[in-house]
Amino acid sequence: MGKKVRYFICGSVGKWDEYNPIKVTREEIVSETVYILNREPLTISQISDAIKKDEATVKKIIDSLLKANIIREDDGKYWINFTLYSKEDNKILLDIGKEYGKQLAHKLMENKTELSNLTDRIRCADFIERNKINFALIGCFALDWYCLEELEKYNFLVLYKKQPGNRDYILKGIELSDTNVIKSLLYCGSNNQTVGEYTFTSFGGGAVRSSFPNILWQVSTSAFDNIKGSSDLRETFVNVLSLYTEDLLKDCGRLIESLIVGKETEATNRDALLNLLEKLEYIIKEDGHHKVNIPVFFPEDKEIINKINSRVAKIVIDFIDPNYSKIRDVLSGIRPTLNKIPFGETFSEVWHKIFGYCNRFLAEEGFMYDPPETPYNARYLPWITIER
Repeated sequence: MGKKVRYFICGSVGKWDEYNPIKVTREEIVSETVYILNREPLTISQISDAIKKDEATVKKIIDSLLKANIIREDDGKYWINFTLYSKEDNKILLDIGKEYGKQLAHKLMENKTELSNLTDRIRCADFIERNKINFALIGCFALDWYCLEELEKYNFLVLYKKQPGNRDYILKGIELSDTNVIKSLLYCGSNNQTVGEYTFTSFGGGAVRSSFPNILWQVSTSAFDNIKGSSDLRETFVNVLSLYTEDLLKDCGRLIESLIVGKETEATNRDALLNLLEKLEYIIKEDGHHKVNIPVFFPEDKEIINKINSRVAKIVIDFIDPNYSKIRDVLSGIRPTLNKIPFGETFSEVWHKIFGYCNRFLAEEGFMYDPPETPYNARYLPWITIER
């Protein structure tokens, strides 16, 4: 059968349990059910006929999806309850992203000198290329994180919403197709994990990344899938494993910071960690010495980062305001609209397409870093942010 839907999260889904939508939708039969319901709302009997499973099995699937708020019931039929885009929808979203992303890129390039003067004042500009700093601070900090909050403040989109299990996130999905490969060309995906005073981020396009925190998530998923034992045992092991991976991240953060400030660190297994960080290309070795190869943002950079965020957000709001209604009209026939999902949730994905293409255009202009493509169809840049 094969899975037909890929899921994405904006926010935090919490621990690996019955409220975690990624866990709930991992089985192919569940993903198949979600895919069918995105075509039209159905009763349990109709779902049973469609997926060729008995009604008792379907009832279990439906109950798990309801518990995680992935579907809703209305008059005996079950509806998709999140923004799930069909293949046709995705093509429309990509066209919108390309059209408006290019226009926004031109607006930002009109302010190139002002923005460059700000990024030049970041501490790691002493040892990291400016286009990498622009990629992180303008492409991710500003266009992604900060502008999402600003667009929500102006009621253009919904960033997070309360979910079962005391979680805050927006679930998004897309039917798998060849056009999904384009996602690696859109620089709009950030993955983050904070441990202590260190936040590890990877940003760019494509899902499979050899960076922190992604490889740790891959380990957790692999452990859950391959350990022999009950689901409860596997879930417990993965949750305990995450406690030890946090220690690994802390040690890597301290080690990288020590290389920048010129202090020795007392990290356990220092040589092994240096070797790992070299393999990840977080550091390189020159003339027998290790050199940090990724942006690292320090607490003293915060004032400059705030100025960049504010300037970019002003450009974005002035750009989106006159175009918002036109975009909503174009999307009146897509599946999330027909499934009665609030447009604010849909526009969250629209914005990702717009700024993802915008970042791509700015990379082509040389203003931002253009990450090389990996063997796994991903393009990304990792970095670390230190907060004290």
